[in-house]
Amino acid sequence: MKKNVIWAIVFLLVFMWLVFKPESKDLPYFKHETDMLQVDITGAVKKPGTYQITRGMTLAYLIDLSGGLKEHADISNIQLGSIVTNTTYHIPHYQLIEEEIIKKINLNTATYSELMLVPYITENRALEILLYKKQHGNFESLEELLHVKGIGVQTFDKIKIYFFI
Repeated sequence: MKKNVIWAIVFLLVFMWLVFKPESKDLPYFKHETDMLQVDITGAVKKPGTYQITRGMTLAYLIDLSGGLKEHADISNIQLGSIVTNTTYHIPHYQLIEEEIIKKINLNTATYSELMLVPYITENRALEILLYKKQHGNFESLEELLHVKGIGVQTFDKIKIYFFI
């Protein structure tokens, strides 16, 4: 009988614990965003790198943090007043197009030193041009260079833009 009383008390305690157990209080989940943002900036800025800025700052502020723009920065497609939302920004450079200036030389009055300034004219080719001119007289056309020893069609195509008659 004592045994049954102990079992009844244990059963009663377990039953009471299950009925009256405290419920766990789950706190609502809040996503906390930091007020700081890490942003990489590359390209035509003086000090490219990673900067930590406050959310809501403008691209102009980020560029100022990175030392400002370089001389050849192309900001034509960039809105400096826009709020920084991306984690990377690239400021492009202007694409400078350099044109080669070609100085043309009169083939009939050219000296050895002037011929040596022409690309694709070697020492031997310069001497051969002068020898050909001495033997045959002045050139009547640029195509006559094809008769000079050491100048073939490919070489002629490369050097003809540097001469005039």
